[in-house]
Amino acid sequence: MLNQEQIIEKFKIQFRRFEEDLNGQKEQALHALRRQALETLRDIGIPTKKDEEWRFTDLQPLFEKSFRVSTAEARPAVTQREISPFLYENFNGPQFVFVDGLFVPEFSTKIDAQTFGIVFASLKEFTRQNPEAARQMLKNENAGENTFSVLNTAFVADGMVIQIPDNVVLNSPVHILYVSSPGASAAAHHVRNIIKVGKQAQARIIETYVSLQESDHFTNTMTTVKIEAGGHLIHNKIQNESQQAFHIGNLFVRQQADSHFVSNNIALGGGLVRNNLYVTLAQENAETRLNGLYMGNRSQHIDNNTLIDHVASRCTSHELYQGILGEQATAVFSGKILVRPDAQKTDAVQNNRCLLLSDEARINTKPQLEIYADDVKCTHGATVGQLDEEAIFYLQSRGISKQRAKNLMIYAFAESIIQQMKVQPVREFVDRLILQRFKENMNFVK
Repeated sequence: MLNQEQIIEKFKIQFRRFEEDLNGQKEQALHALRRQALETLRDIGIPTKKDEEWRFTDLQPLFEKSFRVSTAEARPAVTQREISPFLYENFNGPQFVFVDGLFVPEFSTKIDAQTFGIVFASLKEFTRQNPEAARQMLKNENAGENTFSVLNTAFVADGMVIQIPDNVVLNSPVHILYVSSPGASAAAHHVRNIIKVGKQAQARIIETYVSLQESDHFTNTMTTVKIEAGGHLIHNKIQNESQQAFHIGNLFVRQQADSHFVSNNIALGGGLVRNNLYVTLAQENAETRLNGLYMGNRSQHIDNNTLIDHVASRCTSHELYQGILGEQATAVFSGKILVRPDAQKTDAVQNNRCLLLSDEARINTKPQLEIYADDVKCTHGATVGQLDEEAIFYLQSRGISKQRAKNLMIYAFAESIIQQMKVQPVREFVDRLILQRFKENMNFVK
């Protein structure tokens, strides 16, 4: 087992290789920020199972591997035909494709860089044109720091920048597709998405993460979101990577007065998955809704960690995460609602529900309330159970096979989250993924 010093030294070796692979493409101000982040890693430390937030997730399998960080020169060839199945059909908005963490314009929607002041740009291109603005964005002053957000800053090569100006309503959704190629084994993809929604502006953004084949790559993604007063953002994340892959996701959201944020987080793939979601309700009358669905089988491990920070008064948060675990899959849900002293009139609800389909599946769930105000309405709860045998028997009595009866009940359990995804092609894509899981692995339900 590697200790802290050994793990940090491994990352330093990776960083030196990363610098060499950049081959002179180091923007000086940006690269200084990368170096500073790497030095910060020693202060923050490497999480272990002794840390409360990580005690149910063992990161040693990740740290013991040596990953190569993707750069433009290392990107393997991938064809449009291989990418096409993951581009949503009948999708009426722009779609931006990244292969091994790097933007591929020929697979992406051709769009003016700025229309009505809207910015759609790869982080690499944005940095080339606006180095100081990019550096300020990457400093991530509105978000917290943890081991993987620091690593993201140290190794970041590309990602997506989306800026919606004040009073602009995007009628079409935006899709960002991240694909791990067949040559991505032992590769690390550190990608950064930066999203800003202006005052009274509205947008719908979808992030999708997939693998073209089974490989042991590492995706370390970070998305920072700022929603100005009266802004609305619906953010969907669908993760269906290889079951040998490691996926660590950080989503930092900061909301201003009267803003609305909805997160639909779907985790289906990955061998070891950790989703950190931090929302700060910084000004009055902000509202956030967090919806999550995680589905694991074989020996998958899926860890969801959320924090909703009620800083201001009269804010509302509703959170519902649901899990479905079969075979030897394990999961963690750790959700905290923090209500600060000035956050009077807070209305917060948090629930985690998990369906266990085998005797070997396990869930560790810890919903939490931390309240420092006295005029609030807050509730939280967790339920863990198995399929209702009486309901299965009832369906069988109506001529439905036992396997199909179980699948119908599992799908009905997941449907309450899936129906929150209002973009029809996206909802249909998630439907197909779940149905494919049933078809490919009949042992998912024993």
